[in-house]
Amino acid sequence: MGNNLKNELAVGKSEIGAGVERPRSYTNILPYVLVFPAVMVILLLYLYPFLASFWKSFISKEGVLGLANYEKTLRLYRYDILFTMGVTILSTLIATILSILLAVYLRLTKGWIANIVGILYRLPIFLPFVVIAQMMRSFLAPHGTFNLFLAKFGIIDIENPLQMFNWIGLTFGFVWKEAPFMVLIILGGFQMTNDSYIEAAKSVGAKLPQIITKVLIPMNKTTILIAVTLVFCSLVGCFSFPYMLIGGKSPVTITVDIAHRVNYFGDYGVANALGVFSYIMVSILALYYVRSMMRKGLYD
Repeated sequence: MGNNLKNELAVGKSEIGAGVERPRSYTNILPYVLVFPAVMVILLLYLYPFLASFWKSFISKEGVLGLANYEKTLRLYRYDILFTMGVTILSTLIATILSILLAVYLRLTKGWIANIVGILYRLPIFLPFVVIAQMMRSFLAPHGTFNLFLAKFGIIDIENPLQMFNWIGLTFGFVWKEAPFMVLIILGGFQMTNDSYIEAAKSVGAKLPQIITKVLIPMNKTTILIAVTLVFCSLVGCFSFPYMLIGGKSPVTITVDIAHRVNYFGDYGVANALGVFSYIMVSILALYYVRSMMRKGLYD
């Protein structure tokens, strides 16, 4: 029996030495199985519509392949494209500055006032743009709450009120809606910053502006970039608020033009061309975001 056991062990060693293949483990396939649903969702809900829209933007109503849709788009809507870009950049910039300042206040301040502010600033996050549009139409109207407030203190004449149903009101509404969302993201990053860094900056004589620009912002650049990217992309694709506030005036945002071309003219070619311009706006910041994330991953 002992000789048989020695022979079996010797055979086993010889098989291992000869490189006998073992059954492949299912754990090698499991990551692909887990990722597959997410990849399919991205392909079906994002990539396919984008490619279909991009392709159809080159096909005119007569079925001719060419640049006729883009020529028509630039001829009719070039100012709307610039208007969309300008309002989106301005709104995102103002919202970023305000959100950083409010996040700094909530991070460095303790007390019941800060707690109340920390609760109130979250309220606009849960309101859809349709509700905000109706609120802004009442608040920013020529004889609305805002103009009546200014007239009461003698700042303006109520017979000649401020006209806010334009880029000013649009920017105001965008900032009011998106700044709290940015605060929620940026404040989370600020709270992850250890107090020892802030105390060390104070110990060497750093004032509040230096703490913000030399400690909090540099240590949370990734978080701020995420907030900026999400808000910028959201504003480019917003439809209900510009449509309800500005309506048929010119200039207006691209999303309103897209709805106008589809609903009144059935011109899907020009609508898709306008969509491509919106993709370009979003992709500029999105590519910068992806590049920054990849660079951070390489250095980390």
